[in-house]
Amino acid sequence: MFWAWIVALIVLLGGTATWIALSHDPRAEWVWGAIPALIAPFPGKYLIFGTVIEGAPLGPWQTALLAVVVDLATALSLAVGLGWMARFAWVERGLKKIHDTAQGVLDQYPRFRRMAFFGVVFFVFLPLPASGAIGGTFVSQFVGLSRTAGVLAVTVGGILVSIAFAALAQWLGARGEALMQSPWVLGVSIAVFAAFVWWCWTRVRAQLQRR
Repeated sequence: MFWAWIVALIVLLGGTATWIALSHDPRAEWVWGAIPALIAPFPGKYLIFGTVIEGAPLGPWQTALLAVVVDLATALSLAVGLGWMARFAWVERGLKKIHDTAQGVLDQYPRFRRMAFFGVVFFVFLPLPASGAIGGTFVSQFVGLSRTAGVLAVTVGGILVSIAFAALAQWLGARGEALMQSPWVLGVSIAVFAAFVWWCWTRVRAQLQRR
């Protein structure tokens, strides 16, 4: 676990620094800011949608790949050094808040606990409070997974949501100009998509709340 953590950090930080140096793009420094943004509860993976704007140094799929590596490094960091990091008061307060939020989600949706590994994958995938790599790591502990299984579940969930967001961002980016030329089409498209997401979420939530 320790050496996997070291490798993940080298890939994340060394890979980012190498890409910035080789890209010769003055906007490339943006990537350093994207890393903590992807770790944070917000914007988190929603940052992928911001890459469709003109001038972004990374595209949706590149940002999705970065998000997967960030999730893996974050989950391994917590698995290896959770006790050590909690010695810092400001870190402990932030982790406790995410811990309590994740516990509250489990209380509200008891099926996550019964699903164990796939429950953690689903938790990370769904747009729930504290459902990123940090919250997913705590949930993996609550449901009794080993540290290795917890890291794997968080990583799988992160891969799935990153792919879904990148595919949607790519689709929106390819049609963004045409949609913007017709406000009515844009408005109807957003309304239909929002209604579909809400319909799917209400049914998933009802199943997860069953005891």
